[in-house]
Order: sequence, then structure tokens, then C-alpha cells
Amino acid sequence: MAGLVSASLNQRSILVGILVIVCNNVFTAAAWTTTAPTSIQRSHQNYPYSSHRIGWSTTQLSYRDDEHDTLESKKKSSPPPAKDFQSRMKRMAMRRRETGKSWRPPNVQTATSLEDFANVIQEGRTKNQLVVVRFYANWCKKCQALRPSFDKVASSKPQVIFVDVPVTNTNVELHQGLGVKSVPFAHIYCPEKGLVVEEKISRRRFSEFEELVEKHSS
Repeated sequence: MAGLVSASLNQRSILVGILVIVCNNVFTAAAWTTTAPTSIQRSHQNYPYSSHRIGWSTTQLSYRDDEHDTLESKKKSSPPPAKDFQSRMKRMAMRRRETGKSWRPPNVQTATSLEDFANVIQEGRTKNQLVVVRFYANWCKKCQALRPSFDKVASSKPQVIFVDVPVTNTNVELHQGLGVKSVPFAHIYCPEKGLVVEEKISRRRFSEFEELVEKHSS
């Protein structure tokens, strides 16, 4: 009988021990469940790449937006394409050429008729000035090529009268009467001697013509 009592006491102690262990586990699990969100939240807040990485991404996005705006502004303020630039330069060059064509030295006159030509020759005699005449045609490329050289000589000799006589439909008799058979052609008139030079001129031999002008104007 005493053995049975001791056995039952041992079983009870074992059961109590088991219940204590189970209760401890239950309490531990409940405590972990209660504190888990706080610890997770704290670990999330202390995570080195959480909020810091989010802030960095926002900064990078704003920086990219600024860079995009900068690129857009550069595109707006960038120079025109190459084709537009080339066309603009061509227009500027054409304007300069047109301006150069329209400008003439002040001592260069134009005679389109026999009366105009006679008046210029008489002016040279009256003012005791040398008269240099260039016969040309607008359709003549060689004549057009000589014009800059002719104007350059005229600019260097302001005391000399230079005259352009173009070939037109109404003054053909003028050229024929003066013995001009082809263009470009030149005459030089001295105030005392009259016609002293009559010859065909060209770009290759224009320096010789300049020497004649220098000789008779000195």
C-alpha cells in the first residue's frame, strides 16, 4: 500500500513538472508574439538600408529630373543644325557679294551713250585729269572678273577719272565708232594728248595695264 502511494506521488510530480514546462513555453510564446512587432519595427528602423536607401532614391530621382530639365534647356539653347548654319552662312556671303558689287569708288563713272562719253572726256580736259576707260559687257565673265582689279586701281588713283562703258542694245555704234572690237577693252586719255592707250585687257596682263595708268598719271 505504501508503494502505491509513493508511485502515485511520483506520477503527480511528473505531471506537475510537465504542466510547468508547458505553461512556461506558452508564456514565452505569448510574450514573443506581443513584443515581436516592436522588435521588428525597431530592427526595420535601424536597418542601415531602409529609410536611408529610400531617401537616397528620392534624391537620385530629383537629380535625374534636374538633369533632364538641364538637357532640355541645352537642347532649346543649342545652335541650329548644320544645314541651317550652312544656309545662313551662304546667305551672309551672298549679301557681302551683293554689297561689294553695289559699291564703287567715287571716281568711277558710267557712260552709256556717246553724249555721256564725250562729257567725261571733256571733264578730263577741263580739270586736267587722266581718263581711264573700261569697255565691258554684263554677259562677259572675263569683264566681270576684271572689275575688282579695275576698282582697286581706281581707289588707289583718286585724282584719275575712271569710266565704265557697258555694251547695250542702244550704244553698239559707240563701241564700233571707237574701234572697240571685243571686250574687255581699255582706253587711256591724257588731257593734252588725247587717246594714248587702246588695248585689250585681261587678268593675266592687268599688271601691265596698271603700269600704263601709273606712267600717264604721274
